[in-house]
Amino acid sequence: MPSIEDGGQQGEVWPAPPAVPRSAIIGHIYGESNLRDEVQNRGSLARFWAAVVGLDAKKKSVLDVVRPQQVTTDNKGKVYVTDPGLQSIFVFDEILQEFVVWNERSLDFSLPSPIGIVHAEDSIWVTDSELALVYRLSLNGEVLSSFGRDVLKRPTGISFDPQGRRFFISDTDAGDIKLFNMGGELIDTWGSAGSDAGQFNHPTYLVYRQDRLYVADSLNARIQIFDHQGQFIRVVGQRGLYVGNFSRPKGIALDSDGNVYVSESYYDYLLIYNQQGELLMSIGGSGPSAGQFSQPTGIWVDDRDRVFVSDMLNGRISMFQYLGSN
Repeated sequence: MPSIEDGGQQGEVWPAPPAVPRSAIIGHIYGESNLRDEVQNRGSLARFWAAVVGLDAKKKSVLDVVRPQQVTTDNKGKVYVTDPGLQSIFVFDEILQEFVVWNERSLDFSLPSPIGIVHAEDSIWVTDSELALVYRLSLNGEVLSSFGRDVLKRPTGISFDPQGRRFFISDTDAGDIKLFNMGGELIDTWGSAGSDAGQFNHPTYLVYRQDRLYVADSLNARIQIFDHQGQFIRVVGQRGLYVGNFSRPKGIALDSDGNVYVSESYYDYLLIYNQQGELLMSIGGSGPSAGQFSQPTGIWVDDRDRVFVSDMLNGRISMFQYLGSN
């Protein structure tokens, strides 16, 4: 695969020439496996990226992500990763050039199955699918509150509407999307179990952008799009055997141009569509190499158009840079 130079490191690009490249891989986040003695002689920024984004070869470590699910970032350069395999949340700090792990020891309670995570109003909000709760944590990892008890069945994906100050939670076992206000009160429920438009079969991840909610309707093998009032707009994708079709769509995110990123977890692809639902590009295939995946799950796009993909069975977060449409 052709490559470009990025900060002195080579990264593969997609699509291949002669087409104009739209996406380049930055590297991978593992955990302690990224920390290598030889990077300590570099400058601080290069040292951080070598340590956190995996530009050096991976080595065996005692504290890496095991089964990463979802990623989010805050406005201070931190990257947060849920890992139910370790019942933990990994926090990577770009400014301090370090990472910490929030787990039962630091939180003083157990998170048996953290799945969805989002930053909203100076807090981190995380779903636990086993406890059927949503926790609010401070940026220092202190538990502030929780909600959803006796309301949620199996919460997975979470997204936030900053204007409406409301959370969208995919309740996977209930087959619907539940909306909560900042105080944790249930204010609405969208959809029900089924296969018709506006119904769901095990919805997982979701994202609210540009006054629209995008939901990975995983077992219906489609992405559903709704307006800000919950009115169904259209479907992206369909069940099939070709690249661009779905079997088990999971993660979903949008870049600054409104392109829609979907992780197809069964076929190990990152699929990119335009707003009309037309396939623009695919990245992936099964394997451990850069640009390959093994059951990818959650996706996050930050305000710098960096695309984070939870590459679950490869035990890493793959990072790409959207290069723009021009």
